[in-house]
Amino acid sequence: MNRNHLIAFALTIAVLGLLAALAWHFLEIHPRSRQIPPSAEAAANEYLALDRWLEATGRPVRLARSGNLSTISAARERRVFMQASLFHWTQAAVEYLARWIEDGGTLFLVMDNYSEWGHVPWIDGEIESLLERFGIEARTGLRVPQHRPEDGPSFPARDFSFHALPDENALAVHDTRGNLRLIRLSHGSGRLIVSGMPLFLRSTHLDHEPNARLAWTLFAAQDSESGWLFIRGRTRAQGLWGSLFRHGNLAVAGVSALMLLAVGFWTVIPMFGLVRHDNERPGKPLRERFAAEGSFLKRYGALGFYRDIYIKEIRRRLLRKEGLSTDDEIIGRVKAMLGKADGAREIRLFASALGKDPVAYRDFPQMIHIFKTILERI
Repeated sequence: MNRNHLIAFALTIAVLGLLAALAWHFLEIHPRSRQIPPSAEAAANEYLALDRWLEATGRPVRLARSGNLSTISAARERRVFMQASLFHWTQAAVEYLARWIEDGGTLFLVMDNYSEWGHVPWIDGEIESLLERFGIEARTGLRVPQHRPEDGPSFPARDFSFHALPDENALAVHDTRGNLRLIRLSHGSGRLIVSGMPLFLRSTHLDHEPNARLAWTLFAAQDSESGWLFIRGRTRAQGLWGSLFRHGNLAVAGVSALMLLAVGFWTVIPMFGLVRHDNERPGKPLRERFAAEGSFLKRYGALGFYRDIYIKEIRRRLLRKEGLSTDDEIIGRVKAMLGKADGAREIRLFASALGKDPVAYRDFPQMIHIFKTILERI
């Protein structure tokens, strides 16, 4: 190996070793976290983790967007999670739910302030009547502000507090200020669970141990392999349309789109009304047109185009009227037709044309004259 090559190789190794030592001494590798946004399914269903957890433990989940008395009476499930604003409340429904719970059903009633359509429902008489049967009173006013940062992810529910008669068998969950936010009472063979919006059941909070323990107690501890019917709303997906549906007025967006289309058409179409017609220029006489066409064909030696058209028409007429088809028959008929007055030269020109001999430019006008005479006499 060349000595210069060895020196260059050694210098390269030395420089690389120096750079590696400097990097080892001065540079550090730190782990870097990257946030992955939730999937579209998770964005549309804030209880997705709860649904999958129940399904994985052998407790089927069925979802409904709204409900009424027939929904409960026809349900095969004996465990129902219900948002109050999505249920059609009647006195008959209250009577049926009270008997249904006593016969072994479990009702998780969520007093939701904000329904899917954005209005704030009040505690109507039917809901109040159902709660009174179990000795529960719902209250919207709290002794502290509804949202407290110190409550943290273990905060069980929001918007409503409750007052219930003392019951040593009841499960009661209070917030950090002593407000009763969730209560479970036994009645006959069944149970009634009442709370405000259950934040602890959402996918973002369910992974905290207190929330997971509370969810297990309410949904799975005493109900082995029992399915649940969830009557709850769906959170609209994030994005432009989701923001419009949550915060905007779709009617305003529709009117704006129509106005934009009208303005766009107005700017694209230059004028309205009758269409202006341009005056047509007079065309050239028919004789001049044929003369120009003949000059063009003569220049390129294609005057036989006219000859072929006349010959074809003469053949067609003689075949249709007199049954003549061969060239000899046609020439004999033309001789008889022209006679001695037109001379033998015209007969000779016609015979050469019939045989498609090259057209002589000096004979072309006379040939056309002969063709016209024959067509007039057939």
